[in-house]
Amino acid sequence: MAKSKKIAVGIIGGAGLGAGRLIDILSRHPAVHLRTIVSESSPGAPVWTSHSHLRDLPHKFEGFDLKALKKCDVVFSCKRPGETFPFIAELLDSSVRFIDLSADYRLKNPDDYPQWYGISHPFPKLLKQAVYGLPEWYREKIRTARIVANPGCYTTTAILACAPILAAGFGRKSPVVIDAISGVSGAGRAAKAENLFIAVAENVRTYRVGSHQHTPEIEQELSALASRRIRGKKAGSPASASESVRVLFVPHVGPYKVGIMANCYLKVTEDEVLPTDEELYEILLSAYKDEPFVRVYPPNSLPQIEAVWGTNYCDIGAKVDPRTRTIVVISVTDNLVKGAAGQAVQNMNIMFGVSETTALVGRL
Repeated sequence: MAKSKKIAVGIIGGAGLGAGRLIDILSRHPAVHLRTIVSESSPGAPVWTSHSHLRDLPHKFEGFDLKALKKCDVVFSCKRPGETFPFIAELLDSSVRFIDLSADYRLKNPDDYPQWYGISHPFPKLLKQAVYGLPEWYREKIRTARIVANPGCYTTTAILACAPILAAGFGRKSPVVIDAISGVSGAGRAAKAENLFIAVAENVRTYRVGSHQHTPEIEQELSALASRRIRGKKAGSPASASESVRVLFVPHVGPYKVGIMANCYLKVTEDEVLPTDEELYEILLSAYKDEPFVRVYPPNSLPQIEAVWGTNYCDIGAKVDPRTRTIVVISVTDNLVKGAAGQAVQNMNIMFGVSETTALVGRL
């Protein structure tokens, strides 16, 4: 990309919470021109009417105009699952590149969509073309991708925590248990009784045990990444390409706005060597020492959500419980930033040859 030419950006589904974070970051990005922000529910309304923190932004929401979107260099979609299907084929007839923040292109098997999302996927070829947008593991593929499937918030947090441990040969013989809690913003803006203040305040609620839609995404990616070799000394042999990782995912909603903590449990069988805390630290550090947005905690220290509020960081720490032969990996992210908008901008930076950390350093 020529240094003098800014990236023309279009955003679809601009009134949602994740879109508000995305607009905020992109409005301060030195290499970006916000060309069009679409909200089919609020055309003509100032953007700040949906996102009060953007009061000084002069943009107004526009109606859906495919011709205008085709003139962009990249289009971000913040729409709900299935809502990109009516226009994606025609949009990709142009030269535009596409970053989708829904789950429409994350799962490689189209047969998974009816079970987990209640929709049929009409474009299985696009699923093959789409690159999973987790930069720490797929950076080189993201550089040339036409379609980037931005990962989910829970999935980002859990995959970054577990992938290096599995790749090092630990925890593959039993299901990985992921016990995660998210702020209420993870549920979006939809008016539901369970998301009202009176239901959320001073309360923690467990939901969709074993049936959350992020489950197959986590299993898909951990199965793929378990066969990767990470840098540095390995403690075990990598999984075979056909070996699948099973996950029990138990999500919760907590009484706060943003942030995810994933507590991940990987069992080590009696016939396997139990790693030490120091070895787990070295495994995680070996995987992420050059990553700008992953911070690995040293032994005897563990991350907390407050440390990542408003940032694009994922903080990870690990500890072994020798009594139960369990590896415990704890990771935290801001679900609207590294779990959504920030990671989407990180992917855009990679795709267009911009420094990966541009507009993403510090608290946003």
